Amino acid sequence: MDLRPLTKSQPVSQDKFEVSKILFGTVPFGGAYDEIENCSPFEAVSRALELGINAFDTSPYYGDSEQILGSVLSSLSDKYPRSHYYIITKVGRYGLNKEDFDYSSKRARESVEESCRRLKTDYLDVVYAHDVEFVDIDEVVGDGGILIELFKLKKEGKIKYVGISGYPLDILLKIAAIQYERNQPLDIVQSYSHYCLQNTLLSNYIPKFKSFGVKYLMNASPLSMALLTETAPPQWHPAPTKLRSVISKCASYAKENGFNISKLAIQFSLEWDGTDSTVIGLSNRKQVEEAIALFNEILARKRCEKNADKIEQIIVQEIQKIMGDWLNWCWESPPTTISSAPNHKSVQH
Repeated sequence: MDLRPLTKSQPVSQDKFEVSKILFGTVPFGGAYDEIENCSPFEAVSRALELGINAFDTSPYYGDSEQILGSVLSSLSDKYPRSHYYIITKVGRYGLNKEDFDYSSKRARESVEESCRRLKTDYLDVVYAHDVEFVDIDEVVGDGGILIELFKLKKEGKIKYVGISGYPLDILLKIAAIQYERNQPLDIVQSYSHYCLQNTLLSNYIPKFKSFGVKYLMNASPLSMALLTETAPPQWHPAPTKLRSVISKCASYAKENGFNISKLAIQFSLEWDGTDSTVIGLSNRKQVEEAIALFNEILARKRCEKNADKIEQIIVQEIQKIMGDWLNWCWESPPTTISSAPNHKSVQH
């Protein structure tokens, strides 16, 4: 999957999912990583469209994210009509606790209709069954499972692409295999925190997903849900204390050598061309511009057939050495015990 330059806003393909390399994640609109007062959705979305980002990922689970995104896109419709971008959302998860999951066909259909109303659109480009590892697999692929209803909605023209999202790669792959055996392969799969500085296991699974007919693959959260930052991750983050401590050491090492671990992490994920796009949570104009600047820097290197700066490469290698046994370590999902944090403050992708 070659890296393509971002181009100024124009109609997107209706026959293929030609998503920009950076996909705008709207989790921050719900206040998951920062106070909502620090978000500037209108400026962020309009600047993203102006600079060539053509897809937005949201969910009813992400607080008011759908409403906010829908209002912003509606206000920009004269300049950027619906045909100029893709909208991706999710069904099945509506809160933090077990009882907040509803994978019934009835609720899936209702959820799609509700999302369309909130997003002010007649159709959705992609709908994922959200965090599939939290429910019994029969609720996903069984005769009354959620995927059957989503494929019905696709046939009706309400959805263009049907997919799943979640954390454990083996579960995602198992569902992809079952759908392939049933001659109804998934269109798209989104994995998160599995191609980043701390974990690159997704690279081993790409050929496997493709062998089961999955057309499109998304890599979400290059910062691993704010783990790979100079500040501590949110309280709800599943990383154990020891991993948090190791990442803090990595961030300090990077800073001591003139680098920011978040910038290194985003570059690391964007430089990989194993998936169709990388979903990055963005909340304001500055973050949009910084992400695109990093991507353009990578493109410039590719054009000149240059690798990353040698010092930068050494820093990344040393960071991964510091991680030791925590490199490619995966947390348990779903967790044995679920945090009591407010719903909008605890987010899987």
